[in-house]
Amino acid sequence: MLRALELKTNYTSEFDNIYSDFFLPSLREAVQYQRAVGFFSLGVLLNAPAAMSTLVSNGGRIELIFSKLVAPEDFEAIKAGSATPWSESDFPDFARLIKDNAGSLLEYRIRILAWLFSKGSLEIKVAVRPNGMFHQKIGLLRDRHGDIISFSGSMNETMSALDPRFNSEEITVFRSWNSGQKEYVENHATNFARLWSGDTGSSTIICGLPEAIEQGLKFVMEQFSEAPTPEEEASRISDFVRIGASTGSSMPRVPATLHGIPFGMRDHQLEALRAWSSNGYNGILELATGSGKTITAIYAATKTSQANEGIALIVSVPYQALADQWCEELRLFNIHAIRCYGNRNDWEPVVQSYLRRNSDQQKEFIAVVVVNKTLKTDHFQAFAERLDRGRLFFIGDECHHHGSSGYLNKLFPGAKFRIGLSATPFHYLDEAANQRLRDVYNRSVYQYTLADAVSDGVLTPYEYFPVPVRLTVAEAQDYLNLSDQIARAFAAARNDVGGPLGEKLKSLLMRRARLIGAASNKMTELNRLLDRHKVGPHSLFYCSDGRTLEEDDEDEDDFGASVVEVRQRHAVAQALMKRNVRVSPFTSEENRAQRREILRQFKDGETEALVAIRCLDEGIDVPACRTAYLIASSRNPRQFIQRRGRILRRAPGKEVAIIYDFVVVLPEETVPNEKIAADFLRNELDRVADFAGNSLYPASSIQPLLPWLQKYDLEHFAS
Repeated sequence: MLRALELKTNYTSEFDNIYSDFFLPSLREAVQYQRAVGFFSLGVLLNAPAAMSTLVSNGGRIELIFSKLVAPEDFEAIKAGSATPWSESDFPDFARLIKDNAGSLLEYRIRILAWLFSKGSLEIKVAVRPNGMFHQKIGLLRDRHGDIISFSGSMNETMSALDPRFNSEEITVFRSWNSGQKEYVENHATNFARLWSGDTGSSTIICGLPEAIEQGLKFVMEQFSEAPTPEEEASRISDFVRIGASTGSSMPRVPATLHGIPFGMRDHQLEALRAWSSNGYNGILELATGSGKTITAIYAATKTSQANEGIALIVSVPYQALADQWCEELRLFNIHAIRCYGNRNDWEPVVQSYLRRNSDQQKEFIAVVVVNKTLKTDHFQAFAERLDRGRLFFIGDECHHHGSSGYLNKLFPGAKFRIGLSATPFHYLDEAANQRLRDVYNRSVYQYTLADAVSDGVLTPYEYFPVPVRLTVAEAQDYLNLSDQIARAFAAARNDVGGPLGEKLKSLLMRRARLIGAASNKMTELNRLLDRHKVGPHSLFYCSDGRTLEEDDEDEDDFGASVVEVRQRHAVAQALMKRNVRVSPFTSEENRAQRREILRQFKDGETEALVAIRCLDEGIDVPACRTAYLIASSRNPRQFIQRRGRILRRAPGKEVAIIYDFVVVLPEETVPNEKIAADFLRNELDRVADFAGNSLYPASSIQPLLPWLQKYDLEHFAS
């Protein structure tokens, strides 16, 4: 029975053998296996029966459904019955594959697929969808007692998926008998049932397996009529792993395709690397968020490792979620990085084994991804110290963090190859931190701005709509009091920025920023906006972590709805749920497994809106986002530039992005003189001018703020 298995919540191929640790024991207990996988391809088709020989012996049943994406015009023709979704390239030549791969794991996978199909134990359907639609990657296993395990995750959709060491990048597991996970299981089961039955509306056509593939599988059955066994599969897998290990298949290589599209570096990426190499293989690549910083650096590391034996690649990132994302991107270049974060006992023995094997001379390629917190530890520094500096390639992602004094002498001085990545590497106020950053990376060797990226079609064009928000009288008074305290604290801390006086100044600045971020009228303006414009799918709401006032309809007194203080993100979520918007939080309170599931649901359209604070500010990819509401936004250029780049990432079917920016104004009647109100607005306008100037319609974008611009003689910001 499934509930007797000691399964983990999360499996990653870096630390787990997903084939033997999850699939084998689960399928032994299952009598039904349902799987919705990614794009229809030979690699996915032949990876689908992995470990299914164990289910065969149970007399189980398998239901698989693939996604097949077609051009929108072809989709309409297919729906009308005047065209077919298939082309000759979709049909594998099973006869040739068996002849060319006799006795291999590939041959075995073809045989098990054919055997299951012929016995009626396997049914396959294909969901045909127009380009731009997202596909789900979920699986369900049921046992004889009615218990269900569901899992979601990304599967490597290439022929390398046949390798059981790498057959899934990462999966998250949910159990129906666990009250905290039951809702996820039910959601997965409902989604699969709708997809299987064709209850998907007009956006999907469900069809059977092409006749050409059925005929190919029948041919295979005529050649091999015996039933497959778990023992034979285990033997083939053992041979596959042994042969792969002896042929250097783990070396980095540039992929022929990326996400199903022929791979090629863009001009700006190649120019950036030429500038980097001309600077002695050192420097910061100042590339706009979403313009391909990660791929640029991985390409450089791949080419360098191909030309130099024994390269040790270290990638440093600020957060675990970003580290996971880097590991996924590295895998596209056949780089299977060691994850140096989480439990130290999981990764330290692996790197120590590498050091022992290469103690005389560093000959093997190794890649590690480490979070900044771990990078600074003595045990990681001790490992890195034993690496050959002449063969060390260091990539610092979001390298602006490395300007902190806490990284002094910890960023591998002497490393021959060094790349810093950041859209905004230098702090607009802290020159000491900027100098420390230059001491590590020398200088910014190449700049590629957001305007460049939009003009080149690398990022999505966007429309920009500022939404004026007035501070209340009480908030304006609090702002003035805090500003007065900040002025005195700034003077006192001039020579003590890193000491107690500097900390007091920082605390006051944060309090004032939180006051502006959580201005109560932002909810008033948001509700007006939501009443005028329906929230579409893939909408992102950036909130403050401060508190705001909100009407509480469930606790009314004799005078109507009472007013309560709630966190702004909760108030935003409530406003969306009242309008029947499917919403999910994305904050530091969710664990890694929950965040992965939340992002998957957002990408697949199961969740329409994400409510975030700062967790999406750096590195995390949400290319599906089409509309963003910047309810709280910092005056720090780094934050708003990164947020905008995150929103503008390209995605299938995403032609234009929409940004609503809630801009706070200080009504002049609440302040002693007009100059204070004008100075306040001027600080906000630096962001507004930058956003509007690079938008599709710069002149009209600034219109909502014109009354204030005219009042305070700031009309030049509109030009």
